Amino acid sequence: VVSTQSTGSSGINAEYGDLLTANGFDVWVDTKLKGGSNFFKNIGSAVIGCDIFFFILTENSVASKFCQDEVSLARISNKKILPVTYCNVGEVIPEMDAGLRLILSCVQWICLDPELSDEENNKQMLTELKETLTLQLSDDSRLQNYHIAYSEEDPQMRTGSRNQVLRRVKSVHLGGFWTRNFGDTERRVSLAKVLECIQSDYYYDYRGMQLEESWALKALTFWCFDLERSATHISREQYDKFVFPEGKKEDVKEGPDSFWVRCKDGFSVRLSMKEVFDTHSSVRYDCIQNLGKIKTKRVITALSKLLRDADPNIRAVACISLSYTGNATAATIDRIEKLLSDGDRLVRESACVALGRIQSPGSVPSLLNAWRNDMISDVRSAALKALDIIGTREAQEGVKVVKTLQEEIKKLGVEESES
Repeated sequence: VVSTQSTGSSGINAEYGDLLTANGFDVWVDTKLKGGSNFFKNIGSAVIGCDIFFFILTENSVASKFCQDEVSLARISNKKILPVTYCNVGEVIPEMDAGLRLILSCVQWICLDPELSDEENNKQMLTELKETLTLQLSDDSRLQNYHIAYSEEDPQMRTGSRNQVLRRVKSVHLGGFWTRNFGDTERRVSLAKVLECIQSDYYYDYRGMQLEESWALKALTFWCFDLERSATHISREQYDKFVFPEGKKEDVKEGPDSFWVRCKDGFSVRLSMKEVFDTHSSVRYDCIQNLGKIKTKRVITALSKLLRDADPNIRAVACISLSYTGNATAATIDRIEKLLSDGDRLVRESACVALGRIQSPGSVPSLLNAWRNDMISDVRSAALKALDIIGTREAQEGVKVVKTLQEEIKKLGVEESES
């Protein structure tokens, strides 16, 4: 169990840590560390290696950048997240950013009662912690817990103990999103129309998410459907693949809100990935180093999507990170090779490093081209190193030919200047 909180709540965290340890749990409490690079390295490793991420909710902890990074890492690592609070929920939720709200909106909270004794509250907490350990995480179980606000009066999030399981209220919609908005015969719809219908059907829920302007609905929808940045339309095939990731079956009907719930879950993953892999993240380096331990389909898919991100820093980090997962499918290699032509030189350099780490023999022609023609010396050096690592006969001969030509050109230049 990893137990985390903001620095202002370290006393509470230490008390909970002692309680859990006394009841047989192996607990890592982040108050043991005092900051610095070792702190970030240890906390990232602890989150990736834990079974349960125990998050003490206070007004300070939900606003803490460090805590947000840790929760986001727990989310993409597919850890069981168990928030616990003594606070009034109405005081905590307004302090959360959009990403944290989404992550915590699909998990059960332990809301302790300040009017009960410590002994009674501790008993409830230990019971729910043990129950959480026995739960099997799945996409279906998480998706069923998302709440949707259909009116201004509906709360954005509902919380409670596992003994008071929270059910979504009955949908106000009929039929699946595509069917009710476009009809079953429509095979292709403009992205603008899809966004318009999302805002119409889920106005209050979307508004309640309070997304930053830079993470507007359009950008997140591009992420969910894995669209090229130039895309203007969405096909029914793309829609069905998103709503039914395991394949559409004749006997399974689309729920009225299945599409939007998957959107919210996709937004949660995207915002978590942004938090973890951002250049200012406190857990980014350790996450990259440990990606081999969390190389789930969800993480690999998310990293692949990040290769198309508008932020070149994110594209570069995602490229390197993807190579650490050990995923060397043709689709992955193709996406990375495309980054050799990226407009940002760090992204091109990262693509060379990634292809070298993957040791992709099929990428030799593309790397040779980068080594010969890229205008930036760091990119050329990275391409040459990747070719050396791949080490196939084609790579060796390609390097030899280019070096021979360089020597001949240099020699001719010297002879011409002497004459």
